[in-house]
Amino acid sequence: MNARRIAKTTAGYLWRLPLCTVAYVAGATASGALVSALGMPLPKLPEQTNERTMGLCLILGSLVLTVGLAPLAQRIRGTFAVRWLALAGLCYVCLGVNTPIEAAIFTSMDGMASIPVFSILPCLLFAAAVALLFKPADKGDSFLANAKRFFAGRPAGEWAWRIAAAVCTFPLIYWTFGLMIAPAVRPYYEQGQFGLALPSATVIILVQLLRSTLFLAATMPILIAGSGPRRPLVLALGVAFYVLVGLFSMIQTYWLAPTLLVLHNLEIFADSMVYALALALLLVHSGAAKAEEQFARLLLCSEQATIEK
Repeated sequence: MNARRIAKTTAGYLWRLPLCTVAYVAGATASGALVSALGMPLPKLPEQTNERTMGLCLILGSLVLTVGLAPLAQRIRGTFAVRWLALAGLCYVCLGVNTPIEAAIFTSMDGMASIPVFSILPCLLFAAAVALLFKPADKGDSFLANAKRFFAGRPAGEWAWRIAAAVCTFPLIYWTFGLMIAPAVRPYYEQGQFGLALPSATVIILVQLLRSTLFLAATMPILIAGSGPRRPLVLALGVAFYVLVGLFSMIQTYWLAPTLLVLHNLEIFADSMVYALALALLLVHSGAAKAEEQFARLLLCSEQATIEK
């Protein structure tokens, strides 16, 4: 029975993953043409890159993006519109807003100002495909009902310090893991290799506070509509952050030194998983998480009974 479920899930992924990949690639292609038509400059890539390799990297990155977001999409309950907009918001904040912010302080690359416009269409199309093809086990309550339940049981003062702590958590996590790899990667930034730059510590901290606020705003709808036990939700959210903030871009910046690619991937993976755990511990009710876990087990038992019949 478990083998049948695994085979069915695998078969479902095999045809759904390419469709979501095509959705992002098609959106990116159309956006590139639109941005150029509007007279906005696209990011200027290093001379050692070529269009064919970049195209292949975009396809691979889009496929990885689908693999990373699918588990999270299956944990978001609600109408298609709610799930679509929640996923699109997370994708857009990470790819369309976060990317040019980081590039502005850590690189000297031109044309990044067009990324917020460029990212709108691929994020919308990709999120629509993922929301449509990777559905949760049940639709659940309305988003408004979930929001009331999410915020109930805690006074405004408690929510204030929890949200403030969530905003401060990301810079602390970022700084901690960043210091671990700094001795190996700092020379590349100091020497300006690959168009990299090293801003002051003050600028870094302020930018991380901004990024943290944006990430929190994009994550709240997902935490509100999220379903199931807390641990799988943390894993799904952490993997989604890692793919959106790190792996997707790293695949397309293949020209960077292997040391940078490996260490930054490890750093961002650690950042993402610990940050997702911190958000869940600070913002998700433990009682609600237990209730969701019991409900998920009940659904699983019902599915097993149906199969046995």
